[in-house]
Amino acid sequence: MVIINALGIWNLIATTVCYVMLRRKRALFDDRFATTITKTVTLTVTLILGIHFSVIFPFELSSIFAHTLILGVFIGFLFGSLVKYHSILIGFYHGMVGSSMGVMIGEVLKNPQLCSIPITSSKQILVNMLYLCGFTTFLLTFILSLVLYSLRV
Repeated sequence: MVIINALGIWNLIATTVCYVMLRRKRALFDDRFATTITKTVTLTVTLILGIHFSVIFPFELSSIFAHTLILGVFIGFLFGSLVKYHSILIGFYHGMVGSSMGVMIGEVLKNPQLCSIPITSSKQILVNMLYLCGFTTFLLTFILSLVLYSLRV
């Protein structure tokens, strides 16, 4: 679980660094590019943070769902308000959808019987959580790198 916590912290740091860099360079892109960034980054970040929060925290589902939904809306608002506040609604929508999907994926990772997946070994469940959290961290880092690289091109 320590590795999964470290990956979750890495995701938060990478998202914060991406936001700060986009905030500094916001004069370089127009409304269409800001909308594309909002869609891409908000959906990816909230999906992956929803997975990590659902796996890490031992609270009940409704509490995790509410907290990640608030976090998703907040992240959508931040990335949506980078240019002229035109894409805030898109950020809200993708933040809510991403966080909802992330919580659902995380809950299925913790309890595979929800989808009738025949895994009963707690060791295999932990390995699956580690693999998916590691892959999603790599995916988030790659997507944020591509978004930041697109500002240079």
